[in-house]
Amino acid sequence: MIIKAEKITKTYFEGSNSKKLVVLNELDFEMDKGNIISITGLSGSGKSTLLHILGTLDKPDKGEIFFNEININKFSENKLSRFRNQNIGFVFQFHHLLPEITALENVAMPKLISGETYSTSLQAAENLLSELDLLERKDHYPNQLSGGEQQRIAVARALINNPELILADEPTGNLDKYHSEELLELLWDLNKKFSTSLLLVTHNEDLAKKADIVYQLIDGKLLYKGKPSGKIAT
Repeated sequence: MIIKAEKITKTYFEGSNSKKLVVLNELDFEMDKGNIISITGLSGSGKSTLLHILGTLDKPDKGEIFFNEININKFSENKLSRFRNQNIGFVFQFHHLLPEITALENVAMPKLISGETYSTSLQAAENLLSELDLLERKDHYPNQLSGGEQQRIAVARALINNPELILADEPTGNLDKYHSEELLELLWDLNKKFSTSLLLVTHNEDLAKKADIVYQLIDGKLLYKGKPSGKIAT
């Protein structure tokens, strides 16, 4: 099991009267290594909040998170940052590429943050872009890339430190149908080739059904929806 969450609770207060809004309510979740799992739900249901908590970008009010059976809630902020950099890759709806540096340098950034030298980081990024058939775009800046190319570069950046887990938040939400299918094929190929675990949240039911297991987030808890058969052809 790669990740397990126990009784995760997250509450927000909104409005002038500080109305209490329970987004996640003693939620339990677990994921085996190599799986592709999707989580659906209405806008505002807490999908992104859950993903951010599982990815250690946010903290729950209550509950525990285990990664490879290690309780990461007990980590210091510095240790948690190193852990996140080395073990989890993130793909968001908007690629968040740095506009002032090249595609190659964007991909290399997490490795630079981890403490690798500039030359080593660039070489690793170049090797990865070659493997993903993106090498010819390495010297382009983000504004010189199509939306689909930008998102594929963002996926490469998420992969540069060989994470065991990729968390994808509406990864195709800003793409047209062609580039959406292209991106999904890439993510599924990575899962097949490297046994990379993939957890994605989406409001797109058709996309969700391509996963190994589907959950729906309702009233702060995950409802198991089963194991669909709508796999991506490879």
